[in-house]
Amino acid sequence: MTMRHSSPSHRLSIATAITLLLSTSLQYETVQASAIAPCLTAATKTRRSNHYADVMEVRPVSSTAVLSPPSSAVAEASAQSANDAPSPLSSSSDGASTGTASSNPAVQLLSYVKDSILNFKNGLTQMNNDHRRCNSIRQKQTLHAKAAGTTRPRGIRGIQTGGISYAEYDFLRKGLVDRNKLLAVTVVMLCLPNYFVYYLWSFPDMLPSPFLTKKNAREISRERCHAVLSTMLDMERGARVPPFSSKLNPFGKKGAERNMERLSKYADVACQFFVEEGAVGPAGGKIILEKLRSELYTNDAPTKQQSMLMPKYFPKHILKGLGKVIGADPLNKGSSPFGIGPLKHIESVSLADEFLVRENIDVDSIESHLLEEACSARLIGGPGWTDAERKEGLVTWLQEVEVRPKEVMIQKEEGCFFNGNLARAILMCYNAVDAVRDGRSDSRLARMMFQGQKMGGASA
Repeated sequence: MTMRHSSPSHRLSIATAITLLLSTSLQYETVQASAIAPCLTAATKTRRSNHYADVMEVRPVSSTAVLSPPSSAVAEASAQSANDAPSPLSSSSDGASTGTASSNPAVQLLSYVKDSILNFKNGLTQMNNDHRRCNSIRQKQTLHAKAAGTTRPRGIRGIQTGGISYAEYDFLRKGLVDRNKLLAVTVVMLCLPNYFVYYLWSFPDMLPSPFLTKKNAREISRERCHAVLSTMLDMERGARVPPFSSKLNPFGKKGAERNMERLSKYADVACQFFVEEGAVGPAGGKIILEKLRSELYTNDAPTKQQSMLMPKYFPKHILKGLGKVIGADPLNKGSSPFGIGPLKHIESVSLADEFLVRENIDVDSIESHLLEEACSARLIGGPGWTDAERKEGLVTWLQEVEVRPKEVMIQKEEGCFFNGNLARAILMCYNAVDAVRDGRSDSRLARMMFQGQKMGGASA
C-alpha cells in the first residue's frame, strides 16, 4: 500500500507541535535544574571547606616524615599493586560504570537531562510512526468503504468503519485520543506558558501515550476497591442523613425525604444482590440483568433522562463512585484533564461493543494486552485474572448488552426497546464489586470484609 505524501501545511503543523513539545521539555528541565541548584551549591561549599582545612592543617616536619611516605599512602599503594590493572570504566569515580546511581548532584543533573532528551526524542519518533500507521489504517478503511458503495466519515464515526482488525481499531482510537491530548497541551502552552509546568504536575496523564508509563495493575485494583467502599458509605449516608441544602430550603424537605427513600430502596436492592446465590464472576452479571429485565426492556423508547442516567433513574452517589472507579485506569480518562464522565465512557464502550459484534471479531484472536485493556474499560476482573477468564467475561458482556438485546428486539419479546446505557452502568457496578470480593484483589482488608465469614477465618 502506497503512502500519501503529506502537504506543506501538514508538515508545518507537525513542526509546530514538535517545537512546542521541545520548549515544554526545556521549561520542565529548567524547573528541575532550579530545584537541584541548592544541592550543587551546598556540595561545592562542603568540598571547598574540606580543601581549606587540609591545606591549613599544621603537621610536624621531621626527617623521617620526609624520607618515608605516610602509612596510609603505603596501604593504598600495596592495595593498588595487589589488584590487576583495572579498566578505565571500572575505576571511574562517578559510579556510572558499576551500575549504581552517583551521589554527585552534577552527575545526577546531567543524567536527568540526558534521559529527558532521549525520552523526548523517542516519544516524538513514536508519535510520528503512530501517525503514519493511522494514515495507512484510515486508507484501508476508505478503500473498504468505497468497495461497499459508501464513504468513510470523519471523526469517531469514521473509526467505526469496518475492514480492519480489532488491533487496528484500538490503535485508531488511541491515536485520536493522543491527537486531542496534543491539541490540549498546545493550547495550554500558548495561553498559560508560565503555569504550564504546574499544569503537567497536576495532570500528568495529559501527555500523549508515547510519553507516559503504564500504571501498575495492582495500584488500579487498590484504587478501585477504595472507590467502591467510599461509594457504599456515601449511599448509606445519603439514605439516612438529609443533605445540608434541605435545611436551607424550607420547601425542599419533602423532596429530600423522597430522594432519601429512593436511595434507601436502591441500597436494599444492592444488599439483595450481594447475597444472591451464584452472583459471582461473569455469570453473576447475567443474574443481575435478568432480575432487572423489566427496567431494561420496555415497550416505549427510553426517554432522554433515562438514557443519560439522570438522578431520578440512577442515583448520583453510584454514578459519582462509578466515575472514580473508571478513572483509576489512565487509559479510560481520554483526553480530558479532569477525567472522563461515566456516561461518556459508557458511550465510548458501546461503540467498541458495536464494532466487535458487527465485524464478528473472534475474542480468542485478541492479543493478551488488548484483552486486558478491553476488560479494564468494562471493569471486568483485576490483577491475577487469566486470559481465559477475561475472554469469558468479555463474551458474557457482549452477549448481554449487544447480541441478546438485538435478538429480543427482533422477536419483540415483552418489549422492543433496550436501555443500553443503563445495562452497561449496572454491569460495571457489579463488576467493580465483584473485583473487590475476588481473592486476587490488592486490598486485603476490603476482601476480608466481604469474604471473612465464608473463608472460615482463613488468611487472605
